[in-house]
Amino acid sequence: MAVDDTARPVRGGASLALDLRAMATRRHALSSLAAGAFGLAATRFTTAAAQPAELLIRRGCVVNADGERDADVRIIGETIAEVGANLRPAPGARIIEASGRLLLPGGIDPHTHLHPSFADDLTSGSMAAIAGGITTVGTFANAVAKVTITDAIERMTARIRSEAIADVILHAATWPPSAETAAAMTTLAAIGQPSFKVFLTRQDAGAHIASLITQLEHARNAGVVTLMHCEDGALLAAAVKRLESEGRTSLRDYGASRPVHAEVAATQQAASLCESTGAPIYLVHLSSARALAVCRAARAASKLPLFIETRPMYLHLTSEKMRGPDAPLYVGQPPLREESDRTALWQGMQDGAIDVLATDHAPWTRAQKMDPALTITRLRPGVSDLQFMLPMYFSEGVQGRRLPLTRFVAQTSTTAARIFGLYPRKGVIQAGSDADIAIWDPNRSEVVRAEADHSNADYSVYEGWKVKGWPVTTIRRGEVVFDAGKIVGAAGTGQLIKRQPWRA
Repeated sequence: MAVDDTARPVRGGASLALDLRAMATRRHALSSLAAGAFGLAATRFTTAAAQPAELLIRRGCVVNADGERDADVRIIGETIAEVGANLRPAPGARIIEASGRLLLPGGIDPHTHLHPSFADDLTSGSMAAIAGGITTVGTFANAVAKVTITDAIERMTARIRSEAIADVILHAATWPPSAETAAAMTTLAAIGQPSFKVFLTRQDAGAHIASLITQLEHARNAGVVTLMHCEDGALLAAAVKRLESEGRTSLRDYGASRPVHAEVAATQQAASLCESTGAPIYLVHLSSARALAVCRAARAASKLPLFIETRPMYLHLTSEKMRGPDAPLYVGQPPLREESDRTALWQGMQDGAIDVLATDHAPWTRAQKMDPALTITRLRPGVSDLQFMLPMYFSEGVQGRRLPLTRFVAQTSTTAARIFGLYPRKGVIQAGSDADIAIWDPNRSEVVRAEADHSNADYSVYEGWKVKGWPVTTIRRGEVVFDAGKIVGAAGTGQLIKRQPWRA
């Protein structure tokens, strides 16, 4: 999701944000959703009970990115103390029997938008995440107007302390690049949040390439990863201008306003910037076969620190959805592509060309998305994905396409942990790591229902999808925060996680 010059998202305003919270409180205050997906309780959250000194998970199948084995996991406090066979519990330990279940590292979604301008705050977003097996989310500290990067991070840190249940990492963002932002790369590394986002969607991006190169060089030296939204702003503007001259401004023509060649051009530029500077660059929400081909070729020609993310919408849906009466519900940036693109992205997931699956979670209500005043330049891009991303990928990827469990773990946890300086604290089940574990029932079959989504979004683009394989218990730093369909973690227990600078 981007804020750019060709299609500016329409915000909801403070009063709308309050209405959304009131709506969510009423919706989650119902007694239960026994008929909903995997029996999710509708309570917003309950006060967590005191955790025992030891938690022992017995007889599960522990899956890491480098292999799987049957084992027990001993957790003491917030940390995994031991992984092995036939571990004996200490007196007073809580025991979780996991026979027939998978123990996966807590999911890491490095790309979400949990801000008041969207439907979710850090609490409702955390609830959706942990119900979907995700224990760490990345969101943005946007330095706008006269707010400095440091001030933006401090404001988000305060919100995390009061709202978050999942753990959080922050990506700074501001525009345009300048000597000040270049110098700030060292500061980001020093405070443990070494990542920064750049939008090539801006119409003036070309005018700032020289400054961007300088910033990337500083980022390389400081170990800061640069996230890039790759759609060429000038090409987007030209496409919009043509459509406007033809009177084609409804969201039915949204796909034509953001053509594939704009993504290809910006992806080529990002790969060239990576090769020129040696800076680690992470391409967010790649959507097309042609853009993926650019990345394959660039990485084959030179061993670049170039990383690729895609999102669930591009794996599960195509532009066919944009031809129906509810087309606005499916608007994202970039737009949905063709079946050939979906096929290419699945191939990239299967052969490892795509490194990370992330949501770009940007939730709205149905009424907001279906607003008749919206156009190709006035829109609300994004959907709710946090709760259903991993189960849907498990169902279609692991169950349907025989994706190895190790690859699933790599793309949904371990690789993101490595890229963003969290590994081995997170992204792996081993002694000394944070006790972030999702216990999965691989045989549980349920249907996706919007009413069961803990996000404040009131619709799902996957409504009615049959999914096999769901997390049944989620543990974040040794605390059970989701269990038996209920959120049992409390707001404010999530932490801003300090990260290491990037290194090859």
